[in-house]
Amino acid sequence: MKKILLGSIIVGLLLLFTACSGGDENSSGSESGTVDFFSDKVDDEEAYSEISDLIKEDIGVGLNFVGYSDTTAFQTAVQQSLGQENSPGMFTWWSGYRMEDIAKSGNIEDLSSEWEEYYIPAGVNPELAEAFTVDGKIYGAPATVLYNGIYYNKKIFEKYNLDVPKTFDEFLALCETLKSENVTPIGMQDAGWASFLWFQQLIGAYKPELYKSLVNGEISYEDEQVVEVMNIWKSMLDNGYFGEPVDHMTRAKQFANGDVAMTYESTRFTKNLDEDFGLEPETDYSRFILPSMESSQKPIIFYETSPIVISSASSEKDDAIKILREYYGKEKQQAYADHMGIGFLEGVELGNKTNQNITEKANSDDYLSMIRYYEATPATIVDTATTSLWEFIYDPSTSSIENTLKTIQKEAETAFAD
Repeated sequence: MKKILLGSIIVGLLLLFTACSGGDENSSGSESGTVDFFSDKVDDEEAYSEISDLIKEDIGVGLNFVGYSDTTAFQTAVQQSLGQENSPGMFTWWSGYRMEDIAKSGNIEDLSSEWEEYYIPAGVNPELAEAFTVDGKIYGAPATVLYNGIYYNKKIFEKYNLDVPKTFDEFLALCETLKSENVTPIGMQDAGWASFLWFQQLIGAYKPELYKSLVNGEISYEDEQVVEVMNIWKSMLDNGYFGEPVDHMTRAKQFANGDVAMTYESTRFTKNLDEDFGLEPETDYSRFILPSMESSQKPIIFYETSPIVISSASSEKDDAIKILREYYGKEKQQAYADHMGIGFLEGVELGNKTNQNITEKANSDDYLSMIRYYEATPATIVDTATTSLWEFIYDPSTSSIENTLKTIQKEAETAFAD
């Protein structure tokens, strides 16, 4: 009997302790002085640890960073908790059309007024808000921003006395010169999703408004303007300006060795060049933005961005809102830049000069910033387009242009009819 009684007391105490603590799954981060921050970017943990310390010094509440290396596990953890008090106060997500469902569910906060009162005054580029806007309301704020541009091997340019092109015609002439010197002008990545990169780039260079209308379903993919752009791309392929598509690291090696002179990539590509191949930014390589086809148009810098969103039902919501206001302080953004080598806030110093230059360009009035195709249009269209565009790349014929655009347009009509 004594053993049974003792066992009952122990079980009772354990249950009491569990009820008081709430367990890991149900505990309120705010009560413990932290707000849960779920992210699919597990490599950011050290950076956010320092940012958390800085924010806690200012407002008394920090971050409990929970990183997921598996995307599916991350999505499941977030989606199953939404609408409940124990959902994370903050979490990263996807932008553009890929955040539509979660925004329309009513489970994340409208941050429109926060942008006006806190984020923009702190130096966040207001053009970035477009990536997080659904039905006129802004549901996220940038965690990271990666700017796309054309990397060029400076040693190759110096060897053949080449200048960064100021017009689109100069760019085509540059490609022709490199080809004549037996240097592949442009390296391409063979990843399944990557076929849209030059499609978006050429559409944007042709006419920014055409790009906007296309991704929003306001103009047909079979429009004569789109056909004209595809013929320009066809000419570039026919002329041998693009190398054979290869995997990411092979392409980086080709670029580092000077086998290809240019490649179109995001900010993170500098990490490969610096760490894997020992290249020096602005000494061995740099970046430029593809000039517009019309001199009166501003060139476009395409970007990809991951938003931070706030759970409306979370018991940590109020503290999460306060933390996000602090997040865009220069000291916090500098801490992220120091750890990760990338950044987007005006005035933050990046360790990589090439990344610094393109960030300054994106924040200037000389360029337009637009969300990349992958997030700018419905996912079903992207999936169809990436497959169809690869078929065009490997068979750049007039009939292929017709079939490719017809296939994408058919999916666009379905997607925008819903």
